Amino acid sequence: MSASLELGTRLGTRLKERRQELGKRLAEVAAAADVSGGYLSSIENGASVPSLPVLARLSHALELSLAEMLRTSASTRLARGHLGGGVGGKRLAAEGSRMQIVRLGSRPGSTGRAPIALEQTDVFVFLYRGRLAVEVDDARFELEAGDALQCDMPRRVTWEALGRERAVSLWTAAARPGRAG
Repeated sequence: MSASLELGTRLGTRLKERRQELGKRLAEVAAAADVSGGYLSSIENGASVPSLPVLARLSHALELSLAEMLRTSASTRLARGHLGGGVGGKRLAAEGSRMQIVRLGSRPGSTGRAPIALEQTDVFVFLYRGRLAVEVDDARFELEAGDALQCDMPRRVTWEALGRERAVSLWTAAARPGRAG
């Protein structure tokens, strides 16, 4: 089984089980995540793998952390977090995870470097609230709530919170083999 097919099957099963645990109908979750019922059905059946922004919206609709959604085993190594939390960075990946997942809350005008290690891996940024400028190897991208950015093996990533509202972002990347995220 290919890695993509395995991920799709595992993710779809987990989403469907969680939806059923909550007693929600497929159409209800699809509307809350702003996707079609057919697309959600395709994800639940393992035929489609959602993008990071869709995955984040599904996670919110199903009250399930990304760490719980993406874990590779049925172990109890879970970490929970809330995207709307305060200022600063908070690791959301469980100890020993193969993913780095960090929620970053930023005051307007604040700046910094990527809150995750850049270890020759792709980096994904999802902006939950506010506005954020992200500079990747000298290219600048301005994100608004709901936007996502995927960076191909960046060497340098910095950010700046724009506007008057606190920015809340979710940063993810693979952890280096042998290192917990």
